[in-house]
Amino acid sequence: MRRPTLPLFLLLAACSSLSTEEQQQLAGFQERAARYYEMNDRHLGQAMDMIERGLAIAPDDYKLNALRAAVLLRKSGSATGTDHKKLDEATEVLAKVYDQRSAWRHEPIVLLNYGLALQKQGRRHLGEALRLEGQASRTPARVAEGDRTAEQLRQDAAAQRELAKQKLDGAAEQFDVLIERGELLRIAHNHRMQIARDQQDDQRFVIEANAYFEQNKLAQAVTQKRIDDTLVVPYEMEQSQWLQELRQEELGVRGLVADFFYQKKQYDKALEQLNRILEADPRRFADYWNRGRVLCELGRTDEAKADFRKFLADPSQPPTSDKVTFAVKVVSQ
Repeated sequence: MRRPTLPLFLLLAACSSLSTEEQQQLAGFQERAARYYEMNDRHLGQAMDMIERGLAIAPDDYKLNALRAAVLLRKSGSATGTDHKKLDEATEVLAKVYDQRSAWRHEPIVLLNYGLALQKQGRRHLGEALRLEGQASRTPARVAEGDRTAEQLRQDAAAQRELAKQKLDGAAEQFDVLIERGELLRIAHNHRMQIARDQQDDQRFVIEANAYFEQNKLAQAVTQKRIDDTLVVPYEMEQSQWLQELRQEELGVRGLVADFFYQKKQYDKALEQLNRILEADPRRFADYWNRGRVLCELGRTDEAKADFRKFLADPSQPPTSDKVTFAVKVVSQ
């Protein structure tokens, strides 16, 4: 997902108590920090260096603290997982920034990042609640001295669920403000949809999913027009890459919606989403498995077998995985 560009407010110093020289220095640190932030992740360390030098001049500066939180939030996520320490630090900084203004006076990037940070924390607590509930279900009635009983584990799980609710409610509030203000709508609807799923708010999930698809469709149309209208090759290539990212993002969300309908046993609606995914990108082999299981539920076994064969043709699938085992079982019947 393309990150929203940092707005001009992050580049301007507005502290009347500073001398002219200090204001100029602060503005320079802000500008350089923002430029490093907009580059790839290898430059986040340089961005943070500029931020810290600026905060040494103005520790409570709204703009630099917002940018510091944005850097920490990006550093908190990686291909190997979430750095919870950096995530918590980013959330703490954002909470302080957030308290400086009313919600409607915050810049969109602050609302977005605060929402993302709270959502990640909420999902972490939700995951811990599920882990504890699973452990409680496996715990015998009598346990060794010092071990937690099933009831204690369930109580701990309930506490984690309450923390998850608080965090997810806070995240939803940020995305709702963005939606009401008409800003960053595609991203806001996407994450609001995810929160509705985690909170088991089925009606809101469907509403937000439909709103997301409308915003993504609009973004694709605008991007396609830019491609059609330009004569500048580098710009055309940049916009073409962005269009491809938008299309892949759409397909990913359709996969979430398909799984939602599958879990609700609304198989026709799940099939509709999966058909659209595979029509747009026939190389998404995992979705042949997803469509195959839906077709099985609909009693369309021959079509399911055809999809499972396509799934099994993907050499990247681990031969001992549960999905491969299930697909082989259906095909061999």
